Amino acid sequence: MKDPIHIVSINVILKYQNQYLLLQRNRNDNIFPCKWQNLGGKVEIGERLEESLIRECYEETKIKIHKNLHPIFIMSYSWTKDHDPMTRMGIVFMFKLSTKPKRIGLSNEHENYGWFTYSQAKKLETIGIESPTGTLKQLEKAEKFKI
Repeated sequence: MKDPIHIVSINVILKYQNQYLLLQRNRNDNIFPCKWQNLGGKVEIGERLEESLIRECYEETKIKIHKNLHPIFIMSYSWTKDHDPMTRMGIVFMFKLSTKPKRIGLSNEHENYGWFTYSQAKKLETIGIESPTGTLKQLEKAEKFKI
């Protein structure tokens, strides 16, 4: 049996002052329709982690993250899906923005966005509400960074 392939997913928390940018998935999406989430995607083969964070931010929101803005590590997790032996790894980072973007350009994956405090986000229907790695748990861990 050959070794399972490892897929690395990234989640990006964008914070401006005390608010987080959350995206609402498209209602016609196959997974988690209409749920709120942080930005994210997969690290592509040959891509540096920092490059994937910047690329995903731009692909999903048209926000350009400056290369000198350093991501803050929030957490990591791993899982397998159904009976697939492939191990997947998720890594969560946060960027603290000094200015609030004037425009957000959503990808086809999403239909809405909003800037929410952690308390406001707790009232939304987010991905993995009961999960220790879901959107709210990611934000809860980000809240501990008093930046």
